[in-house]
Amino acid sequence: MANQIATSAFSHFGSGAIKCLAEALKINEYQRVLVITDTSTVKDGAAKKVVNILVKNRVVYQVYDRINTACTVNDVRHIVEMAKAFRADVIVGVGSGAVMDASKAAAVLLSNPEISDPRKLEGSNKAKKHSFPLYLVFASCGNARGFGFVILLEDEAQRKKIECLEYHAVADAVICDSDIFTGSASKDFAVSSMALIASAIEALVCKESWVISDFNALEAIRIISQNVKSAVKGTASAKEQIIYGQYLAGLAVSNSGAGLATAMSNALEATHGVSAKISSVALMPSVMAFNSPSSGSKFKDVAIALGAKISTTAKPDSYRKTAIAAFEKLAKDLGIPAKIDGLELSKDDLDFLSENVLKSCYFASNPKVASK
Repeated sequence: MANQIATSAFSHFGSGAIKCLAEALKINEYQRVLVITDTSTVKDGAAKKVVNILVKNRVVYQVYDRINTACTVNDVRHIVEMAKAFRADVIVGVGSGAVMDASKAAAVLLSNPEISDPRKLEGSNKAKKHSFPLYLVFASCGNARGFGFVILLEDEAQRKKIECLEYHAVADAVICDSDIFTGSASKDFAVSSMALIASAIEALVCKESWVISDFNALEAIRIISQNVKSAVKGTASAKEQIIYGQYLAGLAVSNSGAGLATAMSNALEATHGVSAKISSVALMPSVMAFNSPSSGSKFKDVAIALGAKISTTAKPDSYRKTAIAAFEKLAKDLGIPAKIDGLELSKDDLDFLSENVLKSCYFASNPKVASK
């Protein structure tokens, strides 16, 4: 089996990294920038910091800021229409998760006009040409897929997620500036950090995992778990470490896969509007327990990366339980509920959810086969 490493052409990190965006715009002579963002990124002030860079460099711009928790197919349609009307020559996504999905999907459609419907991106590599010029500025702790070629869209009409694995969606550059990275002193930042750990665990044990993706996944777990408590308190150095952990988790997921928790949380978000980040954290201990017999010795490494003490003579059943307990403890320490309150699901709801999970590529990647 051939393995891969796919990421952006350039990745810029640290305080002041946003200056690299201005340099890229100048080098490539881009003059009309369409900025894609969301209301929370505007509220936090991160979007304004990027816009200020454009103003300072006398670049004409327009802003699309109507992305919500998930990127819908209608969002993508609106962005493509706006880009054409504005005659944009580059897209700059500012935010995380859904913003990056929207930016990547729109960039692919703009360079492949024969794909008129975003739904047609579902599956693997439907585009023939590389995406429209695309730069992604990470403004908060989001999900792991943003750095790679995975796009997740929401089809509101069919109440399902559209999974797109599109090599042409890889950005020209990603920028992770710790001065722009906002929201660390918030519950959402803690949830997002734990969701990144959950994604890294799934990437580590999924069927497509391999030595380099394993290394990135474990290092992401270690870095995030060691720094998240301080980052939530606003410690700048810890916040910057979370950025590195997020990037490594992204490399792991993009170049291996995910599993049952991701498939279930995506389905739940599409059908009932529950944040996939929240549900993935709540579901993860149960999924880890389910996958334990098929995890080999990897949960021993997970336990150690989460800071647990493991005896050299510990047996698989012991260190697997320790890994699950360590994940649950960190989530509890961060004040993240172990269950989702107020969610009522009928049998029909569960049947519909299960069918959507079974269709997910992430379900197929899970190390242990699950029945409906």
